[in-house]
Amino acid sequence: MATTDRQNRLLVAEDWRKIYQSFQQADFKSYDFETLRRTMVAYLRENYPDDFNDFVESSEYVALIDLIAYVAQALSFRVDLNARENFLETAERRNSVLRLARLINYNAKRNLPATGLLKIDSISTTQDVADSTGTNLANSTVIWNDSANSNYREQFTSILNAANQTGQLFGSPRESGAIGGISTEVYTLSSNQTDLPIFNFTKSVGGTSRQFEVVPSSINNSESIYEADPVVGSGLTYTYRSDGSGDSSNNTGFFFLFKQGSLQSIDFSVATSVTNYVYSLAATDINDTDVWLYQLDQFGQLSKKWTMVPSLAGNNAIYNSLSKAERDTYNVVTKNNDSVDLVFGDGNFSNIPLGSFRAYHRTSDNAKFAIQPADMQNVQVTIPYTDSNGAQQTLTITMGLKSSVYNSAATESNASIKEKAAQVYYSQNRMITAEDYQVVPLSASQEIVKVRSVNRSASGISRAKEVLDPTGAYSNVNVFAEDGILYRDESIQQFTFAFNNRSEIQSTIDTSVEAKLKQAYARQFYYLKYATKDLSSLSATWNSTTTGTNTNTGYFTSGGALVVGDSATSNLKYAKVGALIKFTSPDTREFLNDKLVTAGTDNAEDRAWAKIGAVVLDGANGGVGNLEDGTGPITINDIIPDGSVINAVIPAFTTSFSATLEADMVNRIEAFEEFGLRYDQDSQEFKVITSTNLSTNDIFATAGAGSTTGTNLDASWFFKFTNDGNTYTVQYRKLDYIFESESQNKFHYDVQEKIYDYKTGKSVKDTVKILKINSIVSTGKSIGYPITWQVVDTVTEADGFQDNRKIKVGFFDDDDDGVVDNPEIFDIVVEPDTSVSTKFVFFEKYISYDTIERYRFYAATNFIVTENETDINVNSTAYTDGQLFYFYDSAEDVIKKYSTTTNTLTTNTDYIVRRGRSSISFQYRHNAGQETRIDPSVSNIVDIYMLERTYDNLFRIWLQDSGVKPAASTSDQMRISYSGTLNPLKSLSDQIVYHPVKYKILFGSNADEELQATFKVVKNTKTNVTDAVIKTRVIAAINEFFALDNWDFGDAFYFTELAAYVHNQLAPDLLTAVIVPNQAGQTFGSLFQINSAADEIFISGATVDDVSIITALGANQLASSGSVVTSTSTATTNTTTGSAVSGSTTTGSGSSSSSGSSGSGY
Repeated sequence: MATTDRQNRLLVAEDWRKIYQSFQQADFKSYDFETLRRTMVAYLRENYPDDFNDFVESSEYVALIDLIAYVAQALSFRVDLNARENFLETAERRNSVLRLARLINYNAKRNLPATGLLKIDSISTTQDVADSTGTNLANSTVIWNDSANSNYREQFTSILNAANQTGQLFGSPRESGAIGGISTEVYTLSSNQTDLPIFNFTKSVGGTSRQFEVVPSSINNSESIYEADPVVGSGLTYTYRSDGSGDSSNNTGFFFLFKQGSLQSIDFSVATSVTNYVYSLAATDINDTDVWLYQLDQFGQLSKKWTMVPSLAGNNAIYNSLSKAERDTYNVVTKNNDSVDLVFGDGNFSNIPLGSFRAYHRTSDNAKFAIQPADMQNVQVTIPYTDSNGAQQTLTITMGLKSSVYNSAATESNASIKEKAAQVYYSQNRMITAEDYQVVPLSASQEIVKVRSVNRSASGISRAKEVLDPTGAYSNVNVFAEDGILYRDESIQQFTFAFNNRSEIQSTIDTSVEAKLKQAYARQFYYLKYATKDLSSLSATWNSTTTGTNTNTGYFTSGGALVVGDSATSNLKYAKVGALIKFTSPDTREFLNDKLVTAGTDNAEDRAWAKIGAVVLDGANGGVGNLEDGTGPITINDIIPDGSVINAVIPAFTTSFSATLEADMVNRIEAFEEFGLRYDQDSQEFKVITSTNLSTNDIFATAGAGSTTGTNLDASWFFKFTNDGNTYTVQYRKLDYIFESESQNKFHYDVQEKIYDYKTGKSVKDTVKILKINSIVSTGKSIGYPITWQVVDTVTEADGFQDNRKIKVGFFDDDDDGVVDNPEIFDIVVEPDTSVSTKFVFFEKYISYDTIERYRFYAATNFIVTENETDINVNSTAYTDGQLFYFYDSAEDVIKKYSTTTNTLTTNTDYIVRRGRSSISFQYRHNAGQETRIDPSVSNIVDIYMLERTYDNLFRIWLQDSGVKPAASTSDQMRISYSGTLNPLKSLSDQIVYHPVKYKILFGSNADEELQATFKVVKNTKTNVTDAVIKTRVIAAINEFFALDNWDFGDAFYFTELAAYVHNQLAPDLLTAVIVPNQAGQTFGSLFQINSAADEIFISGATVDDVSIITALGANQLASSGSVVTSTSTATTNTTTGSAVSGSTTTGSGSSSSSGSSGSGY
């Protein structure tokens, strides 16, 4: 539906709806002065030609006609105006719109206050409070999660316990429950103020000073944290929350609720009983959430709270769903300027007010604005309280905002009321059907501009069973299968950038170059391509001295302690901090649980790896061995049995650039030099390859590493920088390991989700465990022990398609220290250099349901695999027509098909091949995060993806002007903002999970690399418009095309639509526009169709730098040398130009990679 609307809105010249609207909005002048005068004159001439024939301007009779025409025009205008004000669609006056909306049970939204949680960062008190060590904490500042204070948690709770009301010590809260899966407790301070427990503070947000209030909070009978009812003399409440991710988590600690605005009160009296009594609050800008009404006793004290009910059909002050005993009810009706009326009942179904009353209401700024964490730090509140001895004390609290707040909103506009009133009436203010869930959330706040709801799990799950989310998003998954496929995919990727100054160059180096070294694919490439240094010739062993939890001290010995690092001359010179050491058994025994056990013991391994964590001096203590304190001079991160043989060392891989190198890079880029960066294992740092030494061959090789002959021999580059005099292209190397299931399993992985086990202090990772029953080709026996891979990313193709049959995996890193536990697990499972012809997996091209060419697994038995084509005798009669061959020699690396007709082999591009193994038995474990837990009492899980207006505006500004990228609201913040409105409207069997929108940026430098592109346009030679103007107009047209109203979640982008719109907008100044991908391996046609996920919306990141003016279309302009691509590959590469195995030539990856999830980057 969104596609049809977009095409009609942007491309159709005379859509029937446009024609209809043109008549609807036509300004007919049937009753204007001139028409009326002319009509009367014509009538008289036709019917009374003899009696009235004096129509000169000076005639008194003409003056009478003019007067009649004038009065008729005035009356017609008033009648029309009044008639228009009686229909919601045409009404213009605010009061008319509000009144007409109420007729269909829609009460317009008033302004909404910014609401969020402030986390306590530090705390102090004037009271003498002692911790368990006897330290007096009076007037001392205690910082939460203070790494320099191991006793911060106890001191924090001791101070708060002293300030809490009696009986509410930490662990004995006033209220408790789980809010969004997060354990939440409410405590009350013994604050001694005699007025409301509210504390004001002022902060500048977006350049405007705004007033905020710290308010008491509650979770009673709610699925979110909300403001408690205002009661004079009650203590200020706060919450303690724990999401199980440790004290460093933004959702663990002590929190206060804040709101923007000022809480006010007004007292009034009702002297006589009047049915349907209405009391008007004169204040303006009263927000939509904060109105309370209390009846007062004879002393002016609060005696009873009246219940507010929404003024909707079937639920108002007269008819409502409350119990029969609840008769003290009222409505709040919105009026102009956000003033309100309190409307009471008629005495039949609700009581008539009589006596004295006090109404509390909060006035807010009536504006939409965003609060970023940086805007609200160091908020200090001083709270007076009475201690247990009756003495007056002061509690000083410093707080800060941890997540962005976008929930403020201005008064709902007339246009919004007209649109939403009908929607709410249609849904009858409840969410039952799928369509209800798409419509009703839009009415929750004027801040919500886009909504997509997905029913993740349907009704019908037995209550007798554990409630599970079948997709794995919210429930753990543990699956066994036997159709696993493991292979590696080597590729060269690229991105482009331009710069205006040195700071932009430095930013690109930090965020787009150096950051890639911390990704899994960079380290995996290093382990494969750089030599492992042999230590077996030393006949040295490990002398284990002391052991601890995952730590072991000792030294290497061979007739005496051996020096390491810079003190050594053997390969032990690479044994520095961060290096990996491989150990083997001194005999036939094997490693198991930090010990050497009999060979063949279940789960025992034939090797062990450990990282060097620390080295004291030369690692041998001057040949003595152990240090004076009895520990060894070398510390490793795993326990290795004494006497284990050191077999090899992998030097440490540095994932950052030195300051000297960065300064050199900035200078070279500013001078538009072309150069490369290589990694030097000896110095363990990156070095520059000058343009005269940089090899033009893309195949990686270390033979010429460090060459200074000026003959372009160095092909060991990690990064290659080239330019066209204006824009730099940076190529970099990747090595991904892909694991997929042919048909038995689907994988779920969220790269943004980080799961932390506070008991072990380690992150919890999704894993693929290759079972020990899998065989090894070289021995014909089973592996004997399980081999675990960690999931590092999803596989996303250039068109946005996520194939849940496959995932990216990496070497397991148990402690997330950036050094893997065993870099040989691929070699153990696949043995790529043994029986080479059997170590390939094949994929065939097919047309998917969305008419895109993709690749799927194809049995290796369909191929004859040999090293060279010369191994095949085509004159033999042994081959049938269509027989496929693969020649894996690096000089050939091609798939060919045999034809009996011509008796020849011809190259075939319908298949691709990767080095790996299939038919693997495996166990897949997915661990769901704790941010959202499934309520076992419901069975429908509804994911609601919301786009907030303020975030959308800030995101578009960031794309245009750069700066600090705005952060979306967290699910927790969305729950606080909207659950109070939406949760009462859902079915009892439903559970709502709130999600922020995910933008899919296209084309610009902020987009994923495989989605970056250049728009090449041919300008009309006869136009006088400058190139700069053409570029600006092209970008303006693209931005209009990607306007929010034109797109919905999960839409597909087609370049043909964009091209048609750009042509329409720029004709006749522009003749042709094409899109050419920037990524290597993607050529003209690769980005003609891009899909978005169900929770994604497209947005353009293109700027004028991404538009190029060309004189004509040709192969060079389209970068179409080789094969023109119209598809993407599910094997993560898009093209194979003369190469079937990734890595033999420059190839492009159709997958995107990002970090942020536990274990995804190491």
